[in-house]
Amino acid sequence: MKRFGWGVACLVLGWAAAGPGLFVATTEGPVRGGYDPAHNVLYFRGIPYAKAERWKPPAPPPVHERPLDARAPGPACPQRGVITARLGGFLPEQSEDCLNLNIWTPALPPPPEGWPVMVFLHGGSFTGGSGSEAVYDGTQLAAHGVVVVTLNYRLGPLGFLALPALAAEDPHGSTGNYGLLDQIAALRWVQRNIRAFGGNPENVTLFGQSAGGMSVCSLMASPLAKGLFHKAIIQSGGCVYVRTLEEGYRDAARLAEAVGCALEDLACWRSLPVQALLEMVPEETAGEVFLQSPYKPHLDGYVLDRPPLEALRAGRAAGVPLLAGANADEWRLELFSFVFGPRAWSALQDRLRANLPEGWAELLARYRARFEDPLDAYFAYQTERVLFCPSLEAARLQAAHAPSYAYVLTYRSPLFTEMGSFHGLDLPLLFGTHQVWPFWSLFATADAYRQARRVTETMQRLWVNFARTGVPRSGWLEAPRVGSGFALRLDTRSGWMPDPYPERCFWRQSQQGGIR
Repeated sequence: MKRFGWGVACLVLGWAAAGPGLFVATTEGPVRGGYDPAHNVLYFRGIPYAKAERWKPPAPPPVHERPLDARAPGPACPQRGVITARLGGFLPEQSEDCLNLNIWTPALPPPPEGWPVMVFLHGGSFTGGSGSEAVYDGTQLAAHGVVVVTLNYRLGPLGFLALPALAAEDPHGSTGNYGLLDQIAALRWVQRNIRAFGGNPENVTLFGQSAGGMSVCSLMASPLAKGLFHKAIIQSGGCVYVRTLEEGYRDAARLAEAVGCALEDLACWRSLPVQALLEMVPEETAGEVFLQSPYKPHLDGYVLDRPPLEALRAGRAAGVPLLAGANADEWRLELFSFVFGPRAWSALQDRLRANLPEGWAELLARYRARFEDPLDAYFAYQTERVLFCPSLEAARLQAAHAPSYAYVLTYRSPLFTEMGSFHGLDLPLLFGTHQVWPFWSLFATADAYRQARRVTETMQRLWVNFARTGVPRSGWLEAPRVGSGFALRLDTRSGWMPDPYPERCFWRQSQQGGIR
């Protein structure tokens, strides 16, 4: 049966390169894609993988007999948008019926087992973004011999609102995880259909950045996602951003007053205009605002039955190789930190004491030894507290149960060195989308672009080889395993570096009971 399927795929792929379009049969009906001759890659955009009904699990997508034109992006999920969109970046029109995905696949006969599959989860603080943003174009990764999938999932209150009445009506008592259920539905669609696009459903790598990386860890911990992917990559994410239902219900009570609906009145909630729901989301959701946001995955006992850190420690994702890391200067672009950040060591001391009552003195001493400027120390602290250490921590926990690798991106644009290796810089580098607005200004000179391309070529080979074999390798460069005392440094000259976790995350280590 598999051989027959590949034979059909080869005939279809061969026809696509010569013809005006490409038709592939999915379980819901045929879809028509397009061809990129510059990269010899086929693309399919806006394919529905499920249907969204407000605060219900994703329903099966509609069946269609006539070919679905999949050459343009589908709608994004309702949101106020991410910062790149506000700066002029592309974001499709929005609709509550937004559960669609995009596929890029080599226009070549696949190997007998099929191409490795890489499924990407976008970031955006769980309140914004879309798999169709131009920065996530999968063409260049697919040209390396993988099938790339990006997708939308419900966001903000539509994706992560927890209401007691919603839990009561759900047969599993679940609420607050509609966005995660969407991601799981997309992975199930991939299992059903990716073979038709030349992919191997038995070799799926799930990767994501920021809130997408946090989602990856949540799905590693979820019993519902077991077996739907086989390798994982966490980029600037980590496993600590989940909430209890009690926390979710407290926030829902406050939101109920704002929208004028009683907590138990689901008819009122479901009749609200979507704009009224979006107004429940702060206009800017990054940085400190994200830490306080109620729109995160919830420990509902069904989608998530334990905190992801505990689940990884217990071996819930045993056998799933993990590559996890972060950018060296995640917090450098946090505007409010520049404006309101501590300008004196005493002010930094107060902030450290508030967040770490028992270990602040040693932490302050270490930062004073590392930095002359307390604001630089504060940037480092926030980087390490929010994204850097949680990401590397995931790799350390998973190392007891599967091959695990850690990386740090230290590259910075030579045109904007003060920005450092800021949050999100890994995206145009990994996808090779250097010319996408607003990232293009970072690589606007020939020399800056050449440097960035070196980083891109290394990252793409590392990520693709990890998807193919479970080992991140780029030519002679192979990432060191967690526990070796080293991590992978990504820069214009990539290589090994001493494991930064003991120095930069010693306080996380003590909080988590001595992670080694």
